[in-house]
Amino acid sequence: MPTLDEHARMHKATAHETDQKLVSLQFDAARRKSIPVAQDARQIDISVIMPTIFWSGTFERCGRRLLSLLDETTANVEAVFVFDGVPPPTPAWLDRPDVRIVTTRTRSGPAVARNLAAESARGEILFFVDADVELAADAIDRVHAAFAADPDLVGLFGAYDDEPAAGGLASTFRNLLHHHTHVSNPGAAGTFWSGCGAMRTTAFLDVGGFDEKYAYPSVEDIELGMRVATNGGKIVLTPEVRCKHLKHWTLTSMVVTDIVHRATPWTRLIMNSHKLPATLNLDWRGRLSGICSVLLAACLVVAVFVPVALWAALACGLVLFALNSGFYGLCARKRGAGFAVASFALHWFYFVYSSLTFGVVTLHELRRRSRRSVESGTNVLQPTAAIILVAKAANLPPFRQ
Repeated sequence: MPTLDEHARMHKATAHETDQKLVSLQFDAARRKSIPVAQDARQIDISVIMPTIFWSGTFERCGRRLLSLLDETTANVEAVFVFDGVPPPTPAWLDRPDVRIVTTRTRSGPAVARNLAAESARGEILFFVDADVELAADAIDRVHAAFAADPDLVGLFGAYDDEPAAGGLASTFRNLLHHHTHVSNPGAAGTFWSGCGAMRTTAFLDVGGFDEKYAYPSVEDIELGMRVATNGGKIVLTPEVRCKHLKHWTLTSMVVTDIVHRATPWTRLIMNSHKLPATLNLDWRGRLSGICSVLLAACLVVAVFVPVALWAALACGLVLFALNSGFYGLCARKRGAGFAVASFALHWFYFVYSSLTFGVVTLHELRRRSRRSVESGTNVLQPTAAIILVAKAANLPPFRQ
């Protein structure tokens, strides 16, 4: 298993190599608008887009599930499967009139793959679903009904269910945390989630689709949602649109993914946008939890030399528990008291490394921008702005939703 530094270097090198190969694959909204709509008996309502790098594994289970839902829904739906890379022979079960196959021909990342699929999609709504996500029986119908009921709705995204498919502490913890975060924050959102999220095709094209600089699964969906929201588009979190996550997590993969592919790019995204989201895990509970978690860690270290600091650590732990008691209660109901205790420890660890990553990356960006302003002779970053950004950066746990 590579170290974090090695992982980051590989990610940077591969991203640069990928950028050099994508000249012919760039998303072309104008060209997509010129593609004629198929002369079907009815207009295509929804194009479900699922990117993959394998025809087997979790994709086969999720793909077959999707095709079964296409047979049951009352909406006119097509499936667009996009293979990221050079595909092996297409499985026979994908040979259907309501299925379209698109390939990138070189490993390009999910942003490029989804954009390429969007170019050929014919639906009025693009429903993005990950290859390790199994849709609930009514997910497509709920998406169709939501957009039909609200002409102003631009995008929506759903939530994982509370019965994770993958076993193990890390997988169950991770998926239940995602479920709890989304279910607890329904309504207006300033972000987007491509794991199980839908958007009107016209709005997707108007903002240029996913940013293709993200060569790995990262925060490309969050960035898209922020652009749509900035343009006045209405996005809502609809927890009733459910799905099941099949991905298996380990503690190592969770930490590496959070730091390298999520916390770091998300922090830079917040810095560049000068906006601090106040929803999902970045609400006041999430921010206060981050502060308490870092203080708890600090008190435990100090307690080695000053035992009385254990009382402060206990206080921080109690506040952290109170702030997130709903999540720990969910863990206890689903897997028992022992799992709830283990989840508290993992949650605390998650808040610590996420908060520290946010703070370190923010300070690094401020230093880099300050140095650039000095070299260029311009006052790019005003002192007051720097102070505000540092204050905002205090212990905010970045976690992709």
